[in-house]
Amino acid sequence: MEMNFCRRCGSKLTKTGEGAFICDNSHRLYSNAAPATGIFFVTDDGQVLLAVRGIEPYKGMLDAIGGFVDINESLEEAIAREVQEEIGLGPDQYETPQFLCSSPSPYPYDGEERTILGSLFWSQLKPGARPVPADDVAEIKYFPLKDVDLSLIGNTDIRIGLEKIQMLQKLKKILAE
Repeated sequence: MEMNFCRRCGSKLTKTGEGAFICDNSHRLYSNAAPATGIFFVTDDGQVLLAVRGIEPYKGMLDAIGGFVDINESLEEAIAREVQEEIGLGPDQYETPQFLCSSPSPYPYDGEERTILGSLFWSQLKPGARPVPADDVAEIKYFPLKDVDLSLIGNTDIRIGLEKIQMLQKLKKILAE
């Protein structure tokens, strides 16, 4: 992400390195990735729950349940909040999320491209859990994990997470043989 003016004093910034800037008043600024989380709910029969985005960016495309991490919030707290906001489930309705992977990803927003750092998890819904789309989720769909069309996924980090969980599913199958 490029920055043009110092957020401390308003003077012009000069790029000094990848994501590093200095202004005329010697203030040093960095354009760090914004932390985000996502979670994949996987069923015993190899299905994965995915959201259909109801807003831009990537409106109409598939996504994990998740979003940006708020200030003073852990990744786990962000997952619990986003699951509650987006599909109406509390932590007692799914197994403890397990870390899957992390990945930087471009994220178009308000005419500029930001970089996010997605931290992805997976879990299973407990019996009786009934997710309902809300917030920026237009619809919930289940797909056979092995058949998810990755071209329907908007965010790079989500595609990488799905590839990783597909690989783990294949490994599980190999180990069971």
